[in-house]
Amino acid sequence: EVKVKEKTNDISSQINSDNYFQQIRVRDFMFYKCKNIRRIGGKPKSVKNAPDNLWRIDGAWYICMDTNANPEKSNCHVLSLGINHDYTFDEEMRYSFDCSVFSFDPFVESDKFKKIRESSPSLNNSIVLKVDNKWSFYRVGIVGKTNEQKTLENLRIKDLIDLDNILDLTNLRNKVIDVFKMDIEGPEKGVFNNLDMEYACKYIKNLIFETHKNSKFVDLVKLEECFRLFWRSTRFFAGDSNGPTGHLTEFQSPKGWKLEIKQFKNELNLAEFMFTTGELYFVNINFL
Repeated sequence: EVKVKEKTNDISSQINSDNYFQQIRVRDFMFYKCKNIRRIGGKPKSVKNAPDNLWRIDGAWYICMDTNANPEKSNCHVLSLGINHDYTFDEEMRYSFDCSVFSFDPFVESDKFKKIRESSPSLNNSIVLKVDNKWSFYRVGIVGKTNEQKTLENLRIKDLIDLDNILDLTNLRNKVIDVFKMDIEGPEKGVFNNLDMEYACKYIKNLIFETHKNSKFVDLVKLEECFRLFWRSTRFFAGDSNGPTGHLTEFQSPKGWKLEIKQFKNELNLAEFMFTTGELYFVNINFL
C-alpha cells in the first residue's frame, strides 16, 4: 500500500497567502504598432471640438490604415453590428472610402433609416432598407449561435441571428471584410465564443468592438491566432462624464476616472477588467 502525503499547500491556501498575487503576472493582448491610425465617424460638432485626430469622441471608431490593412477604396466591405442612433461611422466608410456597408441594429432605427421606411408603405415591415446601391440597413441583430438559418422571407424585425446567417444574407460569404465593427451591448461574448477563427483569419482585416463586464480575457485571447491589438479605449468609469466631444473617457475627463475598487474581488479581476473592458481594436497580421 502506497501512502500519499496529504497536500496542505492547496490552491485555496495559496490564494489566501500574502505573496500569491506577486507570483502571477497578468499579461495583456499581443500588440501591433500601427503606424497610421485613423478615426472614423463622430458627429460633426464633436469632431470639430476634438483637440487632435486621435481624441476619442462619441460615435467614432479607429481603423489601422497601414499598407494592406487599410480598406481599398471602392473595393471594400464593412460589416457594422449595432448602430443605435449614430450612423456616422457607417456613413464615412460609405462615402469617404466608397465601401459597401452593411449596417445592423434590431432595436433602434435612426431618423435617417426611418425616413426611408416611411417613404413607401411596402417598407413598413421590411427587414432591409436601402440607403443607396452600396449601403443597406438591416433591422435584425447578432447572437452567438442559432439553430436555424433564416432567409429574408422568414425573418422578422428584431430577430437575432448568428454570423453565418449574416454572411449569407449580405452575400459576404468568402469575401474580405475590411472592417468588422461590433457594438451590441453584451452579446459579443457569445459571438466570440462561436467565432470560427480559421474563417476570421482568412477574411477579416480590422476587427473592432466594444466589450462589457461579461467578456473575459479567456473569451478573447483566441483572437491572437492572427489578430493583434493596435488601439484601446478602456472603460474605467462608474458614472457618466460628458464634454464638448460627447462621452469622455477617464483619461479625458478633468475630474479623472471613477473606478470603484470594491466591485473587484482581487487584483487579478481588476487587471482583467482593465485589459478587456471597453473598445478594443485588432488588426489581422495575415494581411500585413
